[in-house]
Amino acid sequence: MASRMTAALPAAVLILRLLTLALLVASLALIAADKVNVDGDPPQRFTFKDVHAYRYVLAVAVLGCAYTLLHLPFAAVGVARRKRLVGGGGEDVALLLVVADVAFALLLAAGAGAGLGFTHDAKRYFDGVEFGGTGGSPEDDRHQRDVDRFFDLASASAGLVLAAAACMALMIILSVYSLVKSRSDS
Repeated sequence: MASRMTAALPAAVLILRLLTLALLVASLALIAADKVNVDGDPPQRFTFKDVHAYRYVLAVAVLGCAYTLLHLPFAAVGVARRKRLVGGGGEDVALLLVVADVAFALLLAAGAGAGLGFTHDAKRYFDGVEFGGTGGSPEDDRHQRDVDRFFDLASASAGLVLAAAACMALMIILSVYSLVKSRSDS
């Protein structure tokens, strides 16, 4: 039973890393496509670049993708060898990798919090705004839908980053379990 669990840990870590990467790539696609056009004099176009919190979400997702891509080959080799790759490097290396995972999980969670928090506040503000001042016209309704869509896409993107942070947290739990298990076996 214990050997089957030990062999399953690298596969679980690989699956979680792949899931993290997929969530972050989806988040990048959503936030990069997020834009709203506001008719006016002059007409304006807003994108994620106009909101600092959304730029932070994008930057965190890019860093998370790079970090995950860096770790994927090691996780794949661990599955192929049916053991932890860092075991050969000693507990110090494994501990360093756990600390790096914790740092990136916190970074992802902070990015998600910034995006979700700003979106919540902005949507609350824009729900009471009447575009054009006439209220209820089809054009005002279209503007309201466009603005809602803009914030909904940003919220979905930040939510995906939060889900990636949760995957990282699960990887941390598995890594710490593996470290404790290897210590108790020796």
